[in-house]
Amino acid sequence: MARRRDPLLFLESYVALKRRLDAVCAETYGASEFSAVQAKMLRHVASQPGISQAELARATATDPALVGRALQPMLDLGWIERRRSDEDRREYVLSLTAAGRGPHKRACDVRASLAAKLVAYLDERDLEDFDRIVGKLAPGEIPARVVKAETKPSAPADP
Repeated sequence: MARRRDPLLFLESYVALKRRLDAVCAETYGASEFSAVQAKMLRHVASQPGISQAELARATATDPALVGRALQPMLDLGWIERRRSDEDRREYVLSLTAAGRGPHKRACDVRASLAAKLVAYLDERDLEDFDRIVGKLAPGEIPARVVKAETKPSAPADP
């Protein structure tokens, strides 16, 4: 029978992994024109035009005050437009502008680069183990990764 690992050691390993991921993320976004939070917001605003600031805060699991601070430079640069909601005049809605399309694409490119950097450390078995573990710790929270493309069975060889 396998011996269970000390839960505190598991937690410390998790915290160390989070620190490492944060460092790789900071290094990757540090070379770009926006922060990781701003990139995340650009991606969300682009994919959900008319999203409110409150909805953006919830969707990105970001403190509402931080959302306002992170949005301000993008509003000043004209990447994102903020206007009053037609349905609820107390609420502001956000949309990506034409000037924001380039930065949005760059934010997506930086994210793809970050993902490639992280996956490069792992082999296929590691990725399968990771998917299995995440599936247990956060069921339904993280989209499943497509591991292998379906292949058609080959035609039988002619005798």
